Amino acid sequence: MNEITVRAHTNIALIKYWGKANVALNIPTTSSLSMTLDRFYTTTSVAFAAQDQLVLNGQTADATRVHNFLDMLRAKYGDFPGVLVTSKNHVPTAAGLASSASSFAALTGAMFRLLELPEDLTEMSRIARRGSGSASRSLFGNFAVWNKGEDDASSYAESFYDEDIHLSMLVAEISSAQKKMPSTRGMQLAQTAPTYRSWVEKSAGQLEEMKAAIRQADIEKIGRLAEDNALGMHEQNRLCAEPFDYFTEDTRRIIAFTQECYKSGLLAFVTIDAGPNVKIITDKATEKILLEKFRANFPEITFDVAHAGGGLEYL
Repeated sequence: MNEITVRAHTNIALIKYWGKANVALNIPTTSSLSMTLDRFYTTTSVAFAAQDQLVLNGQTADATRVHNFLDMLRAKYGDFPGVLVTSKNHVPTAAGLASSASSFAALTGAMFRLLELPEDLTEMSRIARRGSGSASRSLFGNFAVWNKGEDDASSYAESFYDEDIHLSMLVAEISSAQKKMPSTRGMQLAQTAPTYRSWVEKSAGQLEEMKAAIRQADIEKIGRLAEDNALGMHEQNRLCAEPFDYFTEDTRRIIAFTQECYKSGLLAFVTIDAGPNVKIITDKATEKILLEKFRANFPEITFDVAHAGGGLEYL
């Protein structure tokens, strides 16, 4: 085989993963549930080469993380030559969407085919998890659940509900600045919060409620659960041993405006990952109304709209 090309989409967790039970294996403290996004994706090509190399968005890039991932594959499946990885991210840098999720999902899919390994999605999810935890979910379209598990074998994602329920997401591109607190360190600190275990326990219950809401296509219930889960996650950061906060003034303004929209009768709820950027959950019938309101009130901020996207795709 000369070259394999794969596309994988990024995802947004509606029930968050925030904390690791095992840092080396990327095993989380909570199970999580995500929606794969149609608008944002990574396309990756792989081919054997003299040594491991990464070309990212047309530029030679630091291949350390990719090399470590490929070495993990070599240790697991047997030695193979160097690999030229050519990757292009179609993810806005200011959107706060983890391009590492789509990147490592795409790289995993490409390497499995290059190495002629059985393309078992459960095994591929375990492997993608080693590159980036949320990559385990980006192999799947629409909605996926990452089962936290207890060890390498039991921590993997799987398709949960593979239908479009007409959920829409407005993505507010607030800041492309590097995070003051890296996610890995942020998770470690959050786990020192006195309320962290309570958040973990609550999250487990919210996961089951979220599954039921998705099956019923209840966008309001989905939004309320996602908002409470996300804001609870960020509260752990403020209550931990070395308090920190990803929110900016714009983050708080958009949260407040979203909540005003909901009080006025519109479907509008926030979810926020490790950063200042806000995603607003609504439905397809309401997205245009909300988009006009947000653009009018926040003209300096770019807003994109995303819907449920597909799973891993070989090109």
